[in-house]
Amino acid sequence: MFMTDYPLAEVTSLGVGGPADFFCRPKSAMEVAQAQSYARENNLPLTVIGYGTNLLIRDGGIRGVVMQIAHHFAQAKVEGNILTATTGCLMSSLAKLALHHGLSGLEFAVGIPGGLGGATYMNAGAYGGEIGPLIRGVEFVQNGSIGHWNRDEFHFSYRSSRLQNEVDQAIVTQVELELSLGEQEKILQEMNKLQHQRRSKQPLEYPSAGSTFKRPSGHYVGPMIEKAGLKGLRIGGAEVSTKHAGFVIRVGKATARDFLELISIIQGTILQEFGIELEPEIRILGES
Repeated sequence: MFMTDYPLAEVTSLGVGGPADFFCRPKSAMEVAQAQSYARENNLPLTVIGYGTNLLIRDGGIRGVVMQIAHHFAQAKVEGNILTATTGCLMSSLAKLALHHGLSGLEFAVGIPGGLGGATYMNAGAYGGEIGPLIRGVEFVQNGSIGHWNRDEFHFSYRSSRLQNEVDQAIVTQVELELSLGEQEKILQEMNKLQHQRRSKQPLEYPSAGSTFKRPSGHYVGPMIEKAGLKGLRIGGAEVSTKHAGFVIRVGKATARDFLELISIIQGTILQEFGIELEPEIRILGES
């Protein structure tokens, strides 16, 4: 079930980072529970990742067990206006499944490259939409057992959810999304419009981890970074995108240290120039 010394650079969109001591890809909620129990019984830290599209892993890698919930654990069905999916499903695939059934609400997700698990964990969103308000129920594994939260029990806010605040780690395994009936043609038009905006404004031709920073209230990150003269700034193989300054991209051979140093420079400069503390939107994990 476990692979040892697994190179995590292979499972992140940035393509950097050190190894995991133990690595597994569960195919069911029961296997998630088994891996969680194994880690607890052996006093090993457990880190859960998805498709690695919003993740920066430090060069020293991650100690203990890393569990990837991705394409090995991806099933979905639609009943009426309820879309139920395991958390290895890609958000883009779920948006297309909703379109096929004439369901509206997931149009914003068509361009999100990650999975349902990560999206639920961080309440992912784009272009004015986010997943939190669509969630009707969540299945999770906690302390080796399977549980369920309904809508009223699953709290969320901007880029945050209850999953981030549980004292005992809860791993989401399945999500019920309540969508709205719509016209396929209108849904498709909206998805095409959002995809065009994304392609025209974001540096999709380079590896990245998506938007690097959360948007501070009342401000936009990209324009601030550009005004500070940081657009195009490069450290090693990490660069502030010249297409959209809110993205830090990989332009060559790079290390996690390159990205961390560049992120630190951006944060320090924006704090000095604008008095605003930028908080990373990407997850930064592992040891230096």
